[in-house]
Amino acid sequence: MVAVKTDVDLRNQIAALRKDQRNLHASAHILATYFILALQFWILHAYPSWIIYLVSFFVIGFMQYRLVMSTHEATHKTLFFPLRLNEFFGVFHSALLGISFFNYRKTHLEHHKNPQSIEEDIDSYIYRPLLQTKPGLPRLGLLVFGVVVDVAEKLKRKLFGAKRVNENSVGTKNVQGLGLQMIPILICQAGIIAFFSIYLKWWLYPVLWMTPVVLIALSLDRARTFLEHGYQYIFSDQTWKSFAEAPQRTVDIDTNGIERFLFAPFGFAYHQAHHTYLTVPFYNLPQLANLLENHDARYHRRVRGSYVGILVRMIWASK
Repeated sequence: MVAVKTDVDLRNQIAALRKDQRNLHASAHILATYFILALQFWILHAYPSWIIYLVSFFVIGFMQYRLVMSTHEATHKTLFFPLRLNEFFGVFHSALLGISFFNYRKTHLEHHKNPQSIEEDIDSYIYRPLLQTKPGLPRLGLLVFGVVVDVAEKLKRKLFGAKRVNENSVGTKNVQGLGLQMIPILICQAGIIAFFSIYLKWWLYPVLWMTPVVLIALSLDRARTFLEHGYQYIFSDQTWKSFAEAPQRTVDIDTNGIERFLFAPFGFAYHQAHHTYLTVPFYNLPQLANLLENHDARYHRRVRGSYVGILVRMIWASK
């Protein structure tokens, strides 16, 4: 009877975390991102030079990455409340980055299918080749330059939907017509082009907006995905004959505040907690992780350390 009571109490506590719906945390995250972008654009306007362009390339790319992470939270309908506000910012931030929000949602929810193997994971095209590659320089090279393959895959998914490994038919087709989904993207990109043309210089749009999305934001997302979904495979004591047998797993990372802001915003440091209960808002994931660590024997204890340090270990570690 004690075990039953414990299970009931745990479910009630998790339900309370799920129902705790506030906009303060998301607003603070997004306003901070907007402020840094606005400040960087002002610096570009006031002090144009090659060194400012170089610094801006990385600053803008990191802020674009934060916008990408905000669309992930919106995908789960937990960025803002009520739902119409959530959907607005999901579509808006996606369109700023040239992403189809509703196609992304459809595909991403397939990624959360549970249980599933690494081979079944529709997003494993990002991290599976890195796990297959020899550690050291070959894996590092693929991590850095494999972003080109990711871009090609994402473009294909925009046009034709997504499919899993060894799947003959398309797994997730476009949920809306391509033309309809392109409308907010075209509107936002036209606005950004006009802004660059009037306030800065038109040629800075492809250099400092389009290119950082690919080379910075997408690369950061690629590295984070490899770390969070590859860690358990590389460092587990278990061995599997193939990725069809290896379970899709993830981890929580106990890291510093700077990395949580730049590399794992919107609660991504608690990715295992997120995968366990998708509808708990990101600001309650630390509490959820504590609950699961204390009451769920299947839960992997969080990894303590820097994302950068852990990533270096994973690049050089062999299974």
